[in-house]
Amino acid sequence: MPLAKASGDYPSAPSWRSSRFGFYLGVLLVTFGVLLQLPDVRVMIDHARLKADADLPSGAPGMESMDASEGMSMWTPTMLIGMLLLLVGFFVAAQSLFRGTRPSTDIAGIGVESIEHGRLRPIYWATAAVLTVALVVDVMKPLTLGFVLPGMGQEYDMPLEAVTILPLVALTGTAVGSVVWGLLGDRFGRRSALLLATLLFIATSACGAMPSFEWNLVMCFVMGSSAGGLLPLVFTLVAELTPRRHRGWVAVTVGSIGGLGGYLAASEAAHLLEPSLTWRALWLIGLPTGLLLLVLAPLVPESPLFLLRAGRHDEAKAILERYGSHLDGSTTSLSAGGVARPGMGTLLRTYPAVTAVIGVVGLFWGLVNFGFLVMLPAQLHEAGMAGGAASGVLAKSALYSAPALVLVVFLYAGWSGRRALALFVGATGVALSAMAIWAEGAGGQPLLVAAIALLVLSLSAVNAMLLPYSAEIYPTAMRATGSGFAGAATKFGGILGPSAMLLILALHDGLAVPAVALTVLCGVSLLLLLRFGPEVHTSFGRRPRRSDKKPAQPEEPTTTTPVRQ
Repeated sequence: MPLAKASGDYPSAPSWRSSRFGFYLGVLLVTFGVLLQLPDVRVMIDHARLKADADLPSGAPGMESMDASEGMSMWTPTMLIGMLLLLVGFFVAAQSLFRGTRPSTDIAGIGVESIEHGRLRPIYWATAAVLTVALVVDVMKPLTLGFVLPGMGQEYDMPLEAVTILPLVALTGTAVGSVVWGLLGDRFGRRSALLLATLLFIATSACGAMPSFEWNLVMCFVMGSSAGGLLPLVFTLVAELTPRRHRGWVAVTVGSIGGLGGYLAASEAAHLLEPSLTWRALWLIGLPTGLLLLVLAPLVPESPLFLLRAGRHDEAKAILERYGSHLDGSTTSLSAGGVARPGMGTLLRTYPAVTAVIGVVGLFWGLVNFGFLVMLPAQLHEAGMAGGAASGVLAKSALYSAPALVLVVFLYAGWSGRRALALFVGATGVALSAMAIWAEGAGGQPLLVAAIALLVLSLSAVNAMLLPYSAEIYPTAMRATGSGFAGAATKFGGILGPSAMLLILALHDGLAVPAVALTVLCGVSLLLLLRFGPEVHTSFGRRPRRSDKKPAQPEEPTTTTPVRQ
């Protein structure tokens, strides 16, 4: 199929080669800005270790500089210069990546929504591996929060309850970042946005140098926004570089490996670095991991579908040839004036029903994962269980997730994406119902252990499928925005989860009431997903059955159901 010439006046955007000098200069400035702060970090680490070894109060002689109230006085000239370089480097890189690139004002005449391969070349597998590494880095950073809280509280002489505001701030940043970077990916390019998000991720390594808890909050918000940006961009690129018949299993596999790898990387880093270098080292590892992603960046191309939409046909053709790809001739062209401009408002107006489904399912997952599951150990302890089998299941949650990943991939790719997602959403509700029954004194410990195991497995499955599913059901013009919205919905559930649990527990002791409330929300999510959720193609080339819900054709941009991918 020949490349369709877009109608309308699209400016020619600068190629990566023409903008790389400014971007590399920005990377150099940001990297040097982080390195400038390492001597001061070394001093802080030495003070913290001395304080811990001597078990001295913060006001003891020699410890004054470690008081949280005196933290602002620890800013040194090198730290201030380093922070300035971070800001300058980031904006220089952003200007280079986005210079001369004006977002498309419409998506008229692009007869492409999918690509196909004659075969998957080695270059494709290299790209998939790099995107998986990016997802591991993305997942690792938020999970590190749990490992830094005890040491941070000890160093700043703050109770653990006060320090727990840090994950809340970071999750808020992640939710904001998911939306912002999704919008940037749709307007300026998936690869450009991914590179800039990675650079911001490197800059937030400076969180390890912050002299006060308040400045840690600021930097953790920025860190969360950068990590939140990687998530939708990775799945958008996977969806637009992978042939349709392989897209399902590849996307879910990348999501599953990224989630499990992020958990293992965070726990291993804490085990190796924190005892000798304190919690600050867990922030500083963002520098080498982010630089690793940038070194591997040449293996990740821009999406050819985005390039075609932007009128950059020669670049799209070169990438298609490099990957041995061709355009899917079975899709129809988007009608002129179909979408005025990619954006969150357009997403909500054009696809309100499907976007509502994604939002409710994401919110439900966040409430259960960050609210119910996080507070479960404390509730079990209050119920009289001092660890035991239930705590063992929770401690080994990652091991329980690993075998289920094979089943998740098979069901999503070989059966039905929509139904597989609905199956595990329903399984979460079954686990919550079983938990409520146990809390009322029925079933005993075997029921509790089985419920926890099912809950961990189903949450891992939904987490592995929701972002890939969201990336598939939206058209090219709004795919990154849609994926970003899904990521933001899960994080918004995480923001509300702990507070909602505390409120319910204040009104009624025990797990029964929150478990029942979440089961009801699960039922709503399940019904909406089955009623309005579009089907996606399987990895075996089977198109959805006639009984499957058919998304509307692209010529009907005002419908509530997205383009079938």
